[in-house]
Amino acid sequence: MAFSSQGATTLLQTLGDLRTATDTASVSQVLKRIKYEVSGHLSRKIDYVHHGLLHLLDKALADFIVTPPTDDNDLIFTHAAQVLCVIAHEGPSFVQPILETDILQSLLKCLLQPRSSKTILTILRCLNAVAENMPPSSPGQWVQDGRLADLLYSKQYIQCTTRIVGIAGDTLSSQQACDAMLAVLAKTVTSEQHKRALVDTGMLTILAARLASFVVAEGLVPPGSEALDSDNSVFSILPDPAPPFAHLSPVLEAICLLIERSAERAAMFLSDPSIKVVFPDIKDNFAPFDIRRAPSGAAYFSGGAVPRSCPQGPFDPLLPLTLVLEKSNSPFPPLPPLGSSIAIPKRRASFRPATSNLQQPSAEQPDTDDLEESSVISWLLYMVRASKGRRRMLAAKLLVHLYSLNFVKKERGTSFTSLLVPILTRMLEVDVLKSDSVRQGNGVYLGNGLHYAKEIPAVLAVLIMDDPDMQRVAVEGGAIATLSTGLKSTFENTSGRKPKPWQPRKAQESHADVSISATKLGGHAPSPAIRREMEYRKGCLQALAAIAPFDDDYRKEICNQGVLNYLLLSLELYQIENIDDPQMEINGNSAPVLMAACGIVRVLTRSVQALRTKIIEAEVTKPIIKLMSSTNPEVIIAATQVLANLAIDFSPAKESVLEPSVVKKLCEQAHSANARLRFESLWTLKQLVCNSSRKLKQDVVDELGPSWIKLLIKTNPGDIPEGEVIGLVERDYPPLPGSQRTFSAADKPDDIVMSEGSGDSSRLPPTSLVGDAGLDQHGFNMRHTPEDDTEIQAQLLDLLRNLFCGENASELVKYIFDEMGQDEFFRIMLDRLRPRTLAGPTRKENVSTPAPTTIVVKVLYILAHICACEPKWRNLITGQQALMKQVLSFSGHEDREVRAQVCWIAINLTYEDDVSERAACKQRAQELQRYGYVTHVRKLEGDPDINVRERAKTAMHLMSKLLVT
Repeated sequence: MAFSSQGATTLLQTLGDLRTATDTASVSQVLKRIKYEVSGHLSRKIDYVHHGLLHLLDKALADFIVTPPTDDNDLIFTHAAQVLCVIAHEGPSFVQPILETDILQSLLKCLLQPRSSKTILTILRCLNAVAENMPPSSPGQWVQDGRLADLLYSKQYIQCTTRIVGIAGDTLSSQQACDAMLAVLAKTVTSEQHKRALVDTGMLTILAARLASFVVAEGLVPPGSEALDSDNSVFSILPDPAPPFAHLSPVLEAICLLIERSAERAAMFLSDPSIKVVFPDIKDNFAPFDIRRAPSGAAYFSGGAVPRSCPQGPFDPLLPLTLVLEKSNSPFPPLPPLGSSIAIPKRRASFRPATSNLQQPSAEQPDTDDLEESSVISWLLYMVRASKGRRRMLAAKLLVHLYSLNFVKKERGTSFTSLLVPILTRMLEVDVLKSDSVRQGNGVYLGNGLHYAKEIPAVLAVLIMDDPDMQRVAVEGGAIATLSTGLKSTFENTSGRKPKPWQPRKAQESHADVSISATKLGGHAPSPAIRREMEYRKGCLQALAAIAPFDDDYRKEICNQGVLNYLLLSLELYQIENIDDPQMEINGNSAPVLMAACGIVRVLTRSVQALRTKIIEAEVTKPIIKLMSSTNPEVIIAATQVLANLAIDFSPAKESVLEPSVVKKLCEQAHSANARLRFESLWTLKQLVCNSSRKLKQDVVDELGPSWIKLLIKTNPGDIPEGEVIGLVERDYPPLPGSQRTFSAADKPDDIVMSEGSGDSSRLPPTSLVGDAGLDQHGFNMRHTPEDDTEIQAQLLDLLRNLFCGENASELVKYIFDEMGQDEFFRIMLDRLRPRTLAGPTRKENVSTPAPTTIVVKVLYILAHICACEPKWRNLITGQQALMKQVLSFSGHEDREVRAQVCWIAINLTYEDDVSERAACKQRAQELQRYGYVTHVRKLEGDPDINVRERAKTAMHLMSKLLVT
């Protein structure tokens, strides 16, 4: 309700008093009066903003921030922060005008000064309110404005974060300020740059010291710690115990935030001196007679020294016993503590196509075989078991982060399966949310405002994603039904309608004073409650997808829970209807939810039964195709990955993916400068062309461009200059002088999970516009590594392979030869098979590197398919002497698939389709004998791999029969 005439007069008079006040006492009194006026009155807040309150606050704070801090001065900032907090709590539209002023800068400057504890705490609560209600970065968008975060983590103001957290001591106010600052971090840290800035400023060290202080306070410092030496002076290195009113949960949450997906920062945390003092490393336990002494007195191990048993951490005796499987022949395996368990398989990237079943360990992450596990791991397991609620969840989250970064020994696999997964599964119950809904204290909410129980699905998803045993335990605990119920609950009463306040009479329209800055409210945007529900929805989708990547029964159970309709709703793009209407509607989903929904669709489409029934009935293909038009590159990539599953040859949904508009869009994406989008688009196209019509195959070749295909398959990825993206412009790439392009700091940062971007080729800038960071002017990632380009080249070769299959294979071979030239095509195939020589300073120092196995396999498949076509193409390949000898050189290759393809080429060249081909087959067999195929294939009849042996026997049978007659 707008002010009456008397109320308007009072408002103008109050603002006039604020404008004319000069001394601290009068300004403080006016601000106190304004606080009482606006508290609980939405219409008054609107009128005060429209009449320039924020402009006057900005001016007043700017004037008093330069004066020496006094009690009266502190009171001004306290009242101003309280007024701003009351205004910001009304939502993003009220925060928008605050961002148009320098108020936040003044508040942050105040935090850098010696102020009273009440003032600091009030300012931090104000910053929390602003951070929670940040408006979108632009009208109608979901992503929040990043100005507060950029300001807070700038070089000028970032010290206030570490200062407030670092000085928290024995007073209640300092601990409250610390918790409030950590809550601000939880709401504003959204990028790797923010995390790195905080770590560089020492935040991770401060948090490690605070965590150690809680361990000391609980009396859990292990007796074997170096801090508990016989020398009493050593006790001085122990951190001071945390006071009883301090909270551990905010510290755990902040540590999780900083080390998430960063092996470098996780190692920094575990190796921090404060952590080492209270959490000693687990050391091997050797028998006394294994330790020898040199004449100098130095200790060393004897040649036969081995650990007597798996070492235990100091907290392992506090954990329950679990059965383990021993590799020894003992019929009575022991029952060690929870920390000593069977090995678990290495984590696999279930949601990313791989060219090999063997995953190479990341250069960033430690090798778990040689890992000296920190006692932090067993302490966190103990905390998960001994704690409840928010603390239990955050301890589990930190443990899962360390596990995903390979800082947990593989022997702890059983402990995670038998203890951690059941606990997290029980915490998923919706009853937890209902029982805690009556408690509005801080004990059940995280720093970002999310109820701790709504964070558990995301934690569970990371934990069980690649472990079938953990997935089984989660399903047995009823996780599928619970997560399905949670997903459905996020669609209840979440339309985003903002209620209009009741008014006893028709509201008088209030106009902002355009002559004064910061007088216009922002547009309508998602409320914090909607954003939190969206986070919960994303977590439920991720957890459901993580449960069923391998087991078809789990996929069937998910479909039977009736979630497909909600899954379709989760695939709708975010939009605001009637953005200028106060009673606007918010529909659709954020980009992370869309990607999570695409992830579960990918999982469900792996089920042949679901693909032929439930998925088709739900018409999932339509919303997936709509997502291809999203402006978010990550969403486009996720949708393209789903299309790759829908386009497989036996899929009934393949027809809907074959629409010309979809094929054209995929070809456009294949020309993108983004490596992931190019890779996924080519992966989908190769599925589409398999056993498809001649017209579709030729359309794909024409849309991609024969010259573009030729350029990408003939260019060695190592010859592409660093920072340049092949295929944006047509030009040849001669061999680089010296060594090939390799990984550099720019190619693969040690610690950043890069955000991938993409776009249509028509919107991409020239290569010369790519900056040092590898981003175009839209912020999309355009950086390619040699490995990226090799995988992309492999997908293109796979595309050619699938073009050359089916009834129209010979026609497509002719079409490709006509477009590229058959001599040029075979020259490219030969180049891809040949080893590459890198010139050194002298001829003796030249280095020869073999062709990548993934490329060799693809090329051999192409040749095998051509050899299965019409006789003229078989004769043509047989006449390629250099190519055939190069193929034969792979008969002793270490990869069994390569050896098998050598045999298949011989089989296809000598197989008689009918009697009329007898003479041509005999001639080709004689050519193969001249090249040496008979001798080498005969050796493969004793190959250790059964598939290679059988193929070699077939090839020898065909060649021998032709050569004898």
